[in-house]
Amino acid sequence: MEWVALGALAVAVIAVTALVATGRLELTPMSDPVSSVPPLEMPERPTSADVDPLRVGTTIYGYAPDEVDAALDARRDRLAEQERELSLRGPAPSTGEGHVHPDA
Repeated sequence: MEWVALGALAVAVIAVTALVATGRLELTPMSDPVSSVPPLEMPERPTSADVDPLRVGTTIYGYAPDEVDAALDARRDRLAEQERELSLRGPAPSTGEGHVHPDA
């Protein structure tokens, strides 16, 4: 039985080699990945609410959706935490020049 499988494999390899050699089978490299999702765009000053609508497209090369989703969830949670901390501080003191002091 093993000889039959090896014989069939040998015939397939010879057939593919012959097709390629005669130009009847053209081997082309993989095409560039195509995504149906628009590029990630975030506002200049993102908030936690800006993270949930983000969608990352997949391609033939793919990505690990669970890892990306976990990273986005962590970023959203961190932004929400920073927003809460800032809201508890109240308005930032002004330096008189219309800019917020970096240590505020």
